[in-house]
Amino acid sequence: MIVSLLGLVISLFAYLIAFPSDRGRRFDVYFALLGLHVIAAIGFWLQSFESAMDAFMYYRDPYHYVRESPFSSGTIFIVHFTQGIRTWLGGSFFDHFLFYQCFGMIGVALLMRSLGDIAESLEMPVPIETYLLLFLPGLHFWTAGIGKDAPMLLAVSLAIWSVIRLDKRFAWLGLALVIMALVRPHIMPFVGAGVVGALMLSRRTSPRLRLILTPVAAAGFVFMLFRAAESLNIDTVSVDSLSGFVDQQQSFGDDYGSGANLGDLPLPLKIFTLMFRPFWFDTGGLMGYAASAENTVLLGLFLYLLYHWKLLWNLGRSVFVVTYCVVYGSLLTLSLAMVSYNIGLGQRMKMMVIPAILLLVGTVYLYKKYLGRPLTVVQPEPSPGPAESAAARA
Repeated sequence: MIVSLLGLVISLFAYLIAFPSDRGRRFDVYFALLGLHVIAAIGFWLQSFESAMDAFMYYRDPYHYVRESPFSSGTIFIVHFTQGIRTWLGGSFFDHFLFYQCFGMIGVALLMRSLGDIAESLEMPVPIETYLLLFLPGLHFWTAGIGKDAPMLLAVSLAIWSVIRLDKRFAWLGLALVIMALVRPHIMPFVGAGVVGALMLSRRTSPRLRLILTPVAAAGFVFMLFRAAESLNIDTVSVDSLSGFVDQQQSFGDDYGSGANLGDLPLPLKIFTLMFRPFWFDTGGLMGYAASAENTVLLGLFLYLLYHWKLLWNLGRSVFVVTYCVVYGSLLTLSLAMVSYNIGLGQRMKMMVIPAILLLVGTVYLYKKYLGRPLTVVQPEPSPGPAESAAARA
């Protein structure tokens, strides 16, 4: 019981992360998001009894990963973390779902904070409809269970929030990278590439800041690249090793796949399948239709960005975090499309891209609202006429 209560209390206090100041607080929106997130955790827990999920492995450790080094990353780290909580605090399988959901909820709170920061820079409040972006069911479902997805949403959202004011939040970006290094090290290079790309492409980056940060970011990117390759057993100097890894990942669809196999599709269709399938024409059942509805919304958001591509382009040249999200999101989407072997895996993996997409949509929408605001013209006070001047002297 204490484990589930701890998770719920942390999620409640994440409200202060979303709204650090009294101005513009929306407890009603946050409470609705938290309610959806907890419901998603319960749904994920129930779904885990219907199909084999990694949550059982992390909680029960049937392969005795806990005997491995605690300094390992990925699955072994999550097993150690989960077993450590069980040892110190106990907790049932369900309790641990309610605990892990707090990491995903902190990630959602950081996305709310990021939207608030952007609106604050435009000297406007966040319109309530902007928060509707955060009600995507998959964003909550996949990040409300025992596993890697919840802490990864936290790390990805923390990185985005840090990049908004990188000069003041560099340490928080470091924390995001540490979390990624523990959970999914192969995502770190994409964050590094996003930062380097933003430094090089953004016009708002001062020459002095670019001169100082670009070598540091480039060195960090190289380090993260080698660290990620090491975790995936890829030889970074061998093209055959990289090609073999991609082929091996796609071949997993024949043995372990659920849904459509992506291995034989051309790259554009792989990207479309990763981001927007299952769709209405190739699914069935309640879960399939729910995923199709969500993917319809995602397709609409993508078309919204495509329709406003000129504004997005201008923002990308001027706003550092927009450039970061475009570079990070594009490279990670391309990579995931190449290595994801079925639709089911893609549904989970793309949640590491969704925060960047949501921030891009939110930024474009906020900026359009900013441009559409009526200008307040201050009328000069009329100079006093002869009658007023005489009355004043009297």
